Amino acid sequence: MAKLALLIGVSEYQEGLSTLPAAAQDIRAVEKVLNNSEMGGFDHIKVCHNPDLQEMQLEIETLFIGRQKDDLVLLYFSGHGIKDENNNLYFATRNTCKNQSGELRRATAVPARFVHDIMNDSRAKRQAIILDCCFSGAFDPSLKAKDDGSFNLKKQLGAEGRVVLASSSSTQYSYEQKEENLSVYTRYLVEGIETGKGDSDGDGRVSILDLHKYATQKVQERLPKVTPKIIVLKDTGFEIVLSQVEASKRVKQDISCTHIPKLEGIQLEKTRQKASTYAVIPSLIQSLTPFVERLVEHLNSYHLARQQDTSPVDKKDFKNSVLELLRLASDADFIFSMYSPHGESSWTLNAQSKLESSCDPTAYSDFLTSQVLAAVSTEAIFTTGHHGIYRFFLDERTGITKAFILIPIVSSDDTEFIAVCGLSQESQWLNDVFARVVSSFYVVSQDTDWNPSKVEALILDDLKRAYGFLPIGFYNRRFELFCERLAEIVIYFEPILDLRQVTIKGWEALARDPCTLNAPIDLFQAAELWGRKFTVELDVGLLRRAAKSYRQASAEAQQNRSHEITPLSVNVYPESLMRTVYFETVREITTPDDYGYTLLPADNLVLEISEKAELPKYQDGMRVRSPLKAFRDRLVRYTQELEVKFGIDDFGVGYASVARLASLNPPHVKIDRDILHQQQAEVIIRFVREIVAQSSKLYSAKIIVEGLDEQSPISLQRLKQLGVAYAQGYSIGRAAPQIYRLTEERREALRKMIV
Repeated sequence: MAKLALLIGVSEYQEGLSTLPAAAQDIRAVEKVLNNSEMGGFDHIKVCHNPDLQEMQLEIETLFIGRQKDDLVLLYFSGHGIKDENNNLYFATRNTCKNQSGELRRATAVPARFVHDIMNDSRAKRQAIILDCCFSGAFDPSLKAKDDGSFNLKKQLGAEGRVVLASSSSTQYSYEQKEENLSVYTRYLVEGIETGKGDSDGDGRVSILDLHKYATQKVQERLPKVTPKIIVLKDTGFEIVLSQVEASKRVKQDISCTHIPKLEGIQLEKTRQKASTYAVIPSLIQSLTPFVERLVEHLNSYHLARQQDTSPVDKKDFKNSVLELLRLASDADFIFSMYSPHGESSWTLNAQSKLESSCDPTAYSDFLTSQVLAAVSTEAIFTTGHHGIYRFFLDERTGITKAFILIPIVSSDDTEFIAVCGLSQESQWLNDVFARVVSSFYVVSQDTDWNPSKVEALILDDLKRAYGFLPIGFYNRRFELFCERLAEIVIYFEPILDLRQVTIKGWEALARDPCTLNAPIDLFQAAELWGRKFTVELDVGLLRRAAKSYRQASAEAQQNRSHEITPLSVNVYPESLMRTVYFETVREITTPDDYGYTLLPADNLVLEISEKAELPKYQDGMRVRSPLKAFRDRLVRYTQELEVKFGIDDFGVGYASVARLASLNPPHVKIDRDILHQQQAEVIIRFVREIVAQSSKLYSAKIIVEGLDEQSPISLQRLKQLGVAYAQGYSIGRAAPQIYRLTEERREALRKMIV
């Protein structure tokens, strides 16, 4: 097994490309650490300084061809990275030049495709590329940018078993610091190997992944807007080891890892009984908080003004207003959107904000047409892997450089993008989080019936789905919006019919939006997206409301005596059942107060456990060894202390299983409505019935089929023949805020459907 490297540095260029003095120092510094027997330990290193086209191609081919399967081959390049008009990447040589139009003369540069093909032909299965060159963007006055362009690096250089380290993303510049000898990215690559700091896991080796993590952290400490990238296919390049850590440095690390005595057996509090002195680790999205807050503030003001205006809403004016709100919140000069109907090549203005008052409309329009839009391709805007592109332009009138961002609208029926024009060069909005907020706001605001709370909630939900952890302020605000939405919900009751006696044997409590009378899907989706706190709040709130509404409905129906109250089924997530607050809520509802009044007797409450959610893996902050056993033990406490019953909801979907069903031993099993529309529906129903009949634990469990309506392929008569005892759905009775007894006429009609 051999370790071979080719280090290419191009510092001198033809007219039209700036010199890069650091490139020469870069390759010498990399050579030093790779050549050291206690660090890189490479067997052969070729240094190639300022090659022409033929020399660079020949050296690259020589590096990869004729290698053995177990060889490690490294290609390092420091210099200009340039793209052509088709977004293809090229590596500049000392004789690379541009034509009179400023476009690359492709015959004078090495195409990335050439490197890709040569590497594909190599037998070596461990291949690494390190590129200290840039692919797009503008530059800070204190930094010299290496070039511009935007392309799909993974597509042009990626392959299984190959790893690519890039000093910046496909929409950013890479930099060399004027006052320093080395390029910024290369400096930290060398430092990570030379000092041993790149060995993040302390195993004495510096892998590609170790080095990437170290260099990325150090680069972003100095240049927060630059994001070095690591590209692998099928995770087969992460483990490539570039160097060892010198023995002297390993000794120091070993000493620092010495175990400190008397730290075993420490007891930590399970819950926060008082305010914690620890602060939450800040989110990288924190910088967007002012923008979101300003956007919501402008949104509320606009909504208030619209409520006071009784005139009809013009759709085009409304779209323009949406973009104006974004402009005000972002301090942009102008924002507009364009679309291409049905994927046509021509683009049409869809909506536009107002223009900042100091800008001349005619001059600005000419500038957008001749420079901003003329310098971009649709492929660059709509390429997957990033959420928008940007570029800096110098305003010759004012001498100020400003940013222009183009953001794709992915959910639009037509191909559409938004242009945010004239942001400050120092703006903190130049990131994909800003782009995602803009696109989310634009999409959800297309419905003229929206309200500010709904729009704000949907924006936060989109950020949560995209980034996972969000700033604590966003989390708390989303919880406030969630609770406000939960407070609007009303409870309707759907009857559960006994197919044998043709009587109502119980009711299921269903949450309903008071305006649409549909299920509040947004609430359930938000609870599942944001986690435990939301889920528990949802279940506690709906349980309280269901119990109060049911008691009131029973009184109005004159079924308020204890023997007249039929069981009420309330849905609950498994996670909530493990929480003390839910347990105490059930106790409060089912326990008589000082006057002997019980909101809902325990023997009339059935908690239906959703099979669409997995069983909790944690209890009181501690991971449980067996989630099923811990959950079963929790249910035993409910049944023994509170005497409530349990049912299985949605059996046949999600996390439902025979073992889980038998282990929980519920008094009734509800087959999900989706099963009815499957080809093997009857087979599944018979299968569940046989499980119940053959299991001693489930022998007395009742089977309920839900979701019966006019389109159901299985009739009530057929369900009874299959051994199903209970059913519910539109065919039996629609959910309503009242409960009732069946009239003789309705009972007779149902009997005819069953017999």
